[in-house]
Amino acid sequence: MRILLISSYYPPHFIGGWEQMVRDCSEIFIERGHETHILTSTHGVEKQVVEGNVSRVLHPDSDVFHYDPLREINHKRMLEENLQNTEKVIKEFKPDIVFVHLMYNMSKGVPWIAEQLMPGRVAYWIANDWPYAPDPHTAYWLDRAGNPIKQALKSIVGQIPLAAIKKEHDRFKLRFKHVMCVSQAVLNSLNVEAGIPLDSLEVLNNGVETELFKPTDQSNYPADQLRLFYAGSVNTHKGIHTILEAMHYLDEQNNLNQITLTVVGDGHPDYAVRLKKYIKEHKLEQVVTLAGRVPRSQMHEIMRDFNVLVFPSIWEEPLARMMQEGMSAGLTVVGTLTGGSGELLVEGETGLTFDKENFVQLSERLLELQADPELRQRLADNGRAEILKRFSMERMMDKMESNLEEILANQPVSAVK
Repeated sequence: MRILLISSYYPPHFIGGWEQMVRDCSEIFIERGHETHILTSTHGVEKQVVEGNVSRVLHPDSDVFHYDPLREINHKRMLEENLQNTEKVIKEFKPDIVFVHLMYNMSKGVPWIAEQLMPGRVAYWIANDWPYAPDPHTAYWLDRAGNPIKQALKSIVGQIPLAAIKKEHDRFKLRFKHVMCVSQAVLNSLNVEAGIPLDSLEVLNNGVETELFKPTDQSNYPADQLRLFYAGSVNTHKGIHTILEAMHYLDEQNNLNQITLTVVGDGHPDYAVRLKKYIKEHKLEQVVTLAGRVPRSQMHEIMRDFNVLVFPSIWEEPLARMMQEGMSAGLTVVGTLTGGSGELLVEGETGLTFDKENFVQLSERLLELQADPELRQRLADNGRAEILKRFSMERMMDKMESNLEEILANQPVSAVK
């Protein structure tokens, strides 16, 4: 198959784990004898560029962290360029199928033009709420300003861009004929919130490289030592502050002995400043390390130094890859059950759970693991077994490949319109 993958972001210029998944899928497709091309945004590069099988030619709707309302002046032009560039890539690459992934911060016009050019041969793999979430323009103009005067001006001025965006939404109605969802939670939300019929939806869990992320010998460490680990985007919705608050709470109770935390990843600079300030104010510098972003290729080696993965997410997680990788690597997982996380993390079976932003409850879970190394090991073993059974990368790719081949088999192969 010739597969065109579309994603708002793509490594090495990416925001979260899903973009890395797109790259992994492309590489495995190539290993299996398929040909791929990636259509993505200019995020991270100074100008539009084609690098090998990656076309970085699409304009994102907004900067990742800060919305500029003046950008609306050029929005129409950039949108038309996106439509033209999408059509150009499709006509030049001549894919058998278009496989749409992350469309966060990108106009629905991109997959829409693909649906027009290749009816019935556009598939989606969805891991978040982009089909129904507010676009950056709408979110900005509907968000209340800090004071009444600014809000009044914003309400008046905002009518013009909001009307333009509504017209754009009415223009780009997606069919969503073939949609794969990373979890049942995502499937349910797409059915209810986006109105996608159930017969167009199915669950295809994302997977993890179980031979790469595997347990290592921990016998050289003290049995009561908790080496906590978090990896992922460093943003408010990930709830990292909850771990810091739990550690401060334990410190106040004189229960922080033999507990350390390492945070890997980066994200919104304002949130990073908030975390650093909290660490300094509460004198946690000796037990908390903010390590920044590390290459994914090193992640499986880094995780060998830890025995507990804390996953404190606040938002409705689709199905967190980091939680899967932690379980596969033999770490005991302590996390929240937001979104699809409960389809993997089961209290007392594959890990321990706590309510989002409840640092007291998290601290109790940590002490429970510290006091009972056998419980910690049993949960880790169960987590690894669950990943091997349901969430291997090979299983995921077999199903994905089969789904795409079935779509093609049921569609007449015709030239791009």
